[in-house]
Amino acid sequence: MKVLAICGSPRKGNTEFMLNKVLEGVGNVEKELILLRELRIEHCDGDSYCDKHKECKIKDDMCDIYKKIFDADILILGSPTYFNNVSGLMKDFIDRMNPYWQDKRLREKRAILISTGIATEKTALKTLEIFCEICKIPIIGKLAAKADDSGEVKNNITVINELKKLGKKLTNR
Repeated sequence: MKVLAICGSPRKGNTEFMLNKVLEGVGNVEKELILLRELRIEHCDGDSYCDKHKECKIKDDMCDIYKKIFDADILILGSPTYFNNVSGLMKDFIDRMNPYWQDKRLREKRAILISTGIATEKTALKTLEIFCEICKIPIIGKLAAKADDSGEVKNNITVINELKKLGKKLTNR
């Protein structure tokens, strides 16, 4: 089993912490955490090249992510809530998946979704759910955690236990 976690946070904080806790719960399987903030991912230019060619013409770090997504069995997507939505990094990731949204290989994946935020944390989660629905990726778990400050989730034992349970759920299937 291969598990790929993708973090859409522009800083080291609650979202990255949460993804790592899920990965800990997964146990001894092949796993990787991608931090979008450390990569060069350009914005989608919307020119419909990908509709005609079934690939993206932009050559950046997203090319490596595509391969990793198709090699993975499980995707764990995480984003903080920014202005009632996912972060810009996560939105760029979602937009750049446009060439593959109909790719049947995505239907073979399963997803866990993670979001954090002050009062509207579930709105980012909803965006991630819609992305998975469009790509026909079954969602097997999700968790939204309220967090006012960076690092706040580290002190929330209930959330930590839920995150570990999500990870264990993957290996119990």
